[in-house]
Amino acid sequence: MKSIVKILTVLIVSAYLILVLGFIDKQYEGVLCNGVNVIVQDSLERGLISAADVKSLVQLDHPGIAGMPITSLDVAGIEDGLKIIPAISNAQVYTNIQGRLMIEITQRSPVARIEDSDHHHYYLDREGYVIPASMTYTPHILHINGEIPGSFSKEIKIVESGAGERDRQLMEDVLEMANYIHADPFWRSQIVQVYVNARGEFELVPRVGSQIIIFGGADQIETKFFKLNALYREGFSHTGWNQYEMINLKYKNQVICTKR
Repeated sequence: MKSIVKILTVLIVSAYLILVLGFIDKQYEGVLCNGVNVIVQDSLERGLISAADVKSLVQLDHPGIAGMPITSLDVAGIEDGLKIIPAISNAQVYTNIQGRLMIEITQRSPVARIEDSDHHHYYLDREGYVIPASMTYTPHILHINGEIPGSFSKEIKIVESGAGERDRQLMEDVLEMANYIHADPFWRSQIVQVYVNARGEFELVPRVGSQIIIFGGADQIETKFFKLNALYREGFSHTGWNQYEMINLKYKNQVICTKR
């Protein structure tokens, strides 16, 4: 008896849902698009792209949206077009019964500003996506410059680029360094610049203290930062921040400090 009741309940609910969906579909058939609403979910955190930018791009690629039946709008095409914009991490596009085309955008989160050897500027996000520099938004993030190949400014994602093995490995090291510094609140506030020299090694410029930190390659990043942290907390607390002009972390099991 209980199983019969369950089956009847399922059938009744299913029939109800079919009727409701059919009613909604009929309502949608006569609705014309009367505008575009754009919501940039993280607009208070960063400004790589604005709602006005998104609206302009949609109207440029899909002219004549206003006045079209919302059932005939290429919602999937609009969404796919937005997802390939470098500043956009995710896009959701849908319509509502009021005739609005609704667009919800999430921006990428840059971890470093890159200035390559050709003086091209762009951002890298934590996944290695290349984001063109914005004229209206300058995030307070790590600046990385020096002997960085100029070809990557035109890439979509550095780890999928067609660059040579040496250049791609260098950029993967740059990304690893940027992600490590960005993820740690202390280093994010203390390290303001990373210079990549001709050997592909890193030199760090701190916010506090006027010394240059010779970091070496991207190997053993965690160990090298551990040694540097110990020096800051135990060494500089006694001698001060400006006693040395250079700190060398390149060598295993030691930190070499050069006095002024």
